Amino acid sequence: MKKISIVNHTHWDREWYFSAEDSIFLSDKLFTDAIVELENHPGTSFTLDGQISILDDYIQIRPEMLDRVKKLVSKGQLIIGPWYTQPDALHIKGESLIRNGMLGIFDSKKYGEYLHVGYLPDTFGFNSQMPVILNELGLHSFIFWRGINPQKIGGYYFNWQSLGKNNQVTAINMPQGYGTGMLLADNHDYVDKRLDNAIDFIQKIEKGQDILIPSGNDQLDIIKDFQKKISNINKIGKYDYKISDYQTFVDKISKRDDLPNYIGEFIDPVLARVHRTSSSSRMNIKLESRKLENILIKKAEPMLVIGHSVGIDISQQLLIRSWKKLLESQAHDSMAGSVTDPVERDIMHRLTEGIQIAEDIVNTVENLVAKKINLAKDEVLVFNTEVHRFKGYKTLELLTKSNDPKIDDCVTEVISQKYVSPRENVLMQDETGDHYIKEPGYYISKVLVKIELPALGYKVFKVIDHEYSEELTKSEGSISNDLISIKYVDGKIDLSYQGQILRDALLVEDVANDGDTYDFSPLRDSQKFMLSFNSCETEIHHNFSKMILSGDYKLPKSQVETKYQGQTGIVSYKLTMLLLQGDNRIRMKFDFDNTVLDHRVRVGLRTGLAVKTNIASVPFGFIKRDNKIEPHEDWAEVPVNIYPFDNSVSLADENLAVTAISKDISEYQQADDILWLTVLATTNELGKPNLVYRPGRASGDTTKQGHVMIQTPDGELLGKISEEFSIMFTNKIDYVELQQSINNDDLSTPNYQEQELNLFHNRLDNKIQFPNVEKSNVRELELLNLPGNYLVSSVYPSYTDQSAIIIRLENVGETTMILDRKQFDGSIEVVNAIEDKQNSDLKILPMSVISLKIKY
Repeated sequence: MKKISIVNHTHWDREWYFSAEDSIFLSDKLFTDAIVELENHPGTSFTLDGQISILDDYIQIRPEMLDRVKKLVSKGQLIIGPWYTQPDALHIKGESLIRNGMLGIFDSKKYGEYLHVGYLPDTFGFNSQMPVILNELGLHSFIFWRGINPQKIGGYYFNWQSLGKNNQVTAINMPQGYGTGMLLADNHDYVDKRLDNAIDFIQKIEKGQDILIPSGNDQLDIIKDFQKKISNINKIGKYDYKISDYQTFVDKISKRDDLPNYIGEFIDPVLARVHRTSSSSRMNIKLESRKLENILIKKAEPMLVIGHSVGIDISQQLLIRSWKKLLESQAHDSMAGSVTDPVERDIMHRLTEGIQIAEDIVNTVENLVAKKINLAKDEVLVFNTEVHRFKGYKTLELLTKSNDPKIDDCVTEVISQKYVSPRENVLMQDETGDHYIKEPGYYISKVLVKIELPALGYKVFKVIDHEYSEELTKSEGSISNDLISIKYVDGKIDLSYQGQILRDALLVEDVANDGDTYDFSPLRDSQKFMLSFNSCETEIHHNFSKMILSGDYKLPKSQVETKYQGQTGIVSYKLTMLLLQGDNRIRMKFDFDNTVLDHRVRVGLRTGLAVKTNIASVPFGFIKRDNKIEPHEDWAEVPVNIYPFDNSVSLADENLAVTAISKDISEYQQADDILWLTVLATTNELGKPNLVYRPGRASGDTTKQGHVMIQTPDGELLGKISEEFSIMFTNKIDYVELQQSINNDDLSTPNYQEQELNLFHNRLDNKIQFPNVEKSNVRELELLNLPGNYLVSSVYPSYTDQSAIIIRLENVGETTMILDRKQFDGSIEVVNAIEDKQNSDLKILPMSVISLKIKY
């Protein structure tokens, strides 16, 4: 007889149709009732959705329940963690997923033991490297619902392996979702028609004796009299039912020696929708999330390491506070954008707060280091947050009275500039009293500098005032460097790389969007528009050249909503392309002023490579995807060949590889030799039924009994949006070199001046007035310099040891990488992400990571 494990749980969306505050309010009654029920029935347990943030929120409003919660956790009745929130797992960085688990586990330990299972019951699909992330968190099992094609695997319970095949978890799929056994009732109608049928469905493919039935649903109460109900069900049903929990079930399954193995991602909408095109919905959320993610990982964390190393005392809790703002905004509904407009505004505000905290960390380290070393008014302090020495081009922002500032002994050219006019009658206060003066005008210049920087540290450079009056060199619609040329001819752009010419290489496409905030979906019998450029400006400098293409186009106000029939709007757009000398990429910025509704805008890159596969970056590796669309009869949604990417997507043959790199855009589609990158997809609906890509009911609850359709006018994203990306040309694909290029794609680096022209240029400068800092004459600092092929995923202060830092290295290649202990100063030990010591060598397995704890 099949043995059925029934697990009582609640799935707790932090925000969705309701706000996070609504959710906290609901938890007051539901969680309190669950605590009382568990206390009265010691033989039962309740899983609190695998995320600790909701318990933290509850304890804030019910602090008197803390001891009772700890007692239930210690007894194994209230099961908490391991995540901080229930994260999206396709559209965020691997480091964000790791931080979600880290902070979830650290916070869970405040209450006691946590669930050692990577439980993500409702996330919209999963990247192929989740086994790496889970193992790094000390987790070796995984329970999920969406994205599985059981025919590919041969079972619902299996071993999920990473792309490098060396990381593995025991994976448990819930093919009918986390609500399979919801509203559990001990009567024949429920058992015969629902419960037994669910097991019959599962055992058609799953051949093992043990089957999992989750009993719970969204914001659903604990099952009352659970033991009594299971006892009665056993008298009615044809299977052997018993109360269990996820850990106990996973432990059973992991002992089986007949589990199939699987390598790959879970994005197939066979049994459940994965909302594959949600990666372009509510792009404002995506862009702000990625901005905060990038500041935290690439700037705030390493700057805090530099600051701590020179004795600057900034609390790591500020860093954690910023991370939590991000992680709360990366919950699966929040990140997907499938939320109401008021919730979207909550998310954007939260992300703004997180960005402010992260920027404040960077600004304060800059400011205090400058004061510590007595930075002069004619100097600039330049930081390098990478753990490699740098030699090449960086952009700095300088405030000067001159219009052409130079960095001494460095080639310097102004890329862009703003002039701030003088002001009359400005109050100046000093020891002699109040004075009214004329404040001089000044320039805010973004300059390109050819510079050398120490690794993970800083260096002081002298700023030289220089006046520039020479006319810019211009060309007739073309720019070039020693590798690439770009020509504008009759509204079209031709590119050439080492003699290979791509005609009409850059396209802008606009189509109607009949979808909702979950998904893009095409409109039947709609019109497609190709947006052309009608003007071209060029600038030729010694070390860079720039082309600015502009256009405007009259589009239908909306092809979807009939009330706008016959109405039009004019959209304007601009594509700025930057070429650096000796660089094999075109750096681009696309600006779009959106004035129309219900549409999708994409930029197309014609590569000349009509290949059948593409290569996309995923956390700590790269995945090859076949561009064909799979047969999908009776699937939950159409499996369109639109995919997410982490940082890059490439097309390649034996002679040429063309790669798109972006920290902003995260969705692509290959159509023959064109890579389409989605700029935005706008809509006015939260959930719509009967879409081309998603037939049948509306996603979410809008077409359920008693529910209503929900309008989302903010989802139309009216206004200006800007996104940056690069196109890189190489002769072949080498994963390590490609990741190095991705890491070096950002030209910006933290830099600081002690200036009085604008004390609000950095938000906190005017308030950091007389800090207590110990003076130093260290004008150049290098903390740690690693070889260029040591790819650093992150570097941050240890969470458990104030005298140590954590460096996480990744190996995106297909062979094991052996590390040289001599490259690291100080004592070093291998740990995992939660800083438990690991008994392993200094080596990184293919497409995996290693975390090192370094004490100085």
